[in-house]
Amino acid sequence: MSDESHSQDSLPDRGAAARLDQTAIAIFDSLADGVAVFALDHALVYHSPKFAKQLPDLTASLAAGSVPSELATALKKVSAGASSASLLVEQAIAGMTPRSCELQVRMLRLSSLSLILTTARDVTERLIRERTQRENESLLGAILETCGVGLCLWDHRHRFVSCNRAFCELTGFRPEELVGRPLAKVLSTEEIERAQTLFSELLGGGKGHSSVASSIELRCRRKDGSLVDVSIAASVLLRDEGRRFVVGSVMDISERKEKQLELIERAIEAQREAESKNELNAALSEKLALIESQHQQILDLSAPILDVFDGVLLLPVIGSLDDARARTITERLLSALVSHRSRLVLIDLTAVETMDETSTTALKRMLTAIEMLGSRPIVTGISPQIAQLLTQLGDRGDILRKLETLPDLKAGVRYCLARR
Repeated sequence: MSDESHSQDSLPDRGAAARLDQTAIAIFDSLADGVAVFALDHALVYHSPKFAKQLPDLTASLAAGSVPSELATALKKVSAGASSASLLVEQAIAGMTPRSCELQVRMLRLSSLSLILTTARDVTERLIRERTQRENESLLGAILETCGVGLCLWDHRHRFVSCNRAFCELTGFRPEELVGRPLAKVLSTEEIERAQTLFSELLGGGKGHSSVASSIELRCRRKDGSLVDVSIAASVLLRDEGRRFVVGSVMDISERKEKQLELIERAIEAQREAESKNELNAALSEKLALIESQHQQILDLSAPILDVFDGVLLLPVIGSLDDARARTITERLLSALVSHRSRLVLIDLTAVETMDETSTTALKRMLTAIEMLGSRPIVTGISPQIAQLLTQLGDRGDILRKLETLPDLKAGVRYCLARR
């Protein structure tokens, strides 16, 4: 079938169609949109194959002389002088989503002929996208309003584009008091310049600020003038038209800041206490060192080791002789014996008032150590009480049984002079 015969089959009104030349019909058939032409009395003059394919039910109704009311209203409107009219027509398709076509109606003047041109465009996908977008926006709006975290959108000039209920509750402002206003409206005075710099660097992808996400801590001023510390997790939103926006979630971190400040104060206080304790420990160490030095001096004075003659050492013991003191005196005495190579050691106990079992045992260890180094201990100035105690503690073979003793230091010195 030729194009001409096909076009003639699509002309219900042969009289009006005869006045449509083949060039006009060819143009209508080549259009991307479906085309239907009506006479001024709303009779269908012509429809393109694509129009019939898009809207078979409507085409069948028009061919039968029945014009749907909405289309009839649009045709009357244009016939009455309106520049154009539009309507949406749905075509049911078995087992599939209905097809939606947008009809645009306008006058068509061909030399002496006036007709009404109707174009049909399939807008199913566009309507689905728009409906999905509306649903998504509605869902997103519901999420934003019910979200417990403050959410905001700022433009490239740092002005509020939108903000949710949680942010308004945080700052005390109503949405209409913020939208279109600068970010500085909710900032403390000292934070404005820093915030503007951070946002500008974020929008520009500046050094140190990712264009994807960044965390910013600021101090905000509520509507009542009180201050609140917030953390803004911000990211850049790039729209299709190339405009940049900052999307941010805003969280109240005042409590965290207070705890951080409290921890810092505690750390400073602990450091001060540690420094104070270090100073006290240093002072105590100095005092202990002084006491030890004084103790050593007292020990040296209460039990001096004297080199009286060649090969003879004198140890006058003053005061009590407990176990700890005896050990210290013994160490000093043995060291002196080795350094002076002394053969005789005079131990004078004249100034020792009392001795007990512990001090007697300590004296015995001292005498034994002296003999083990090859020297002879000679004890002078033993009081009757000490002599009785030594006798009670002594046993057969004990070092005390063979110990040389003399009544006083003078006798001991004469004894050593005679045997040196």
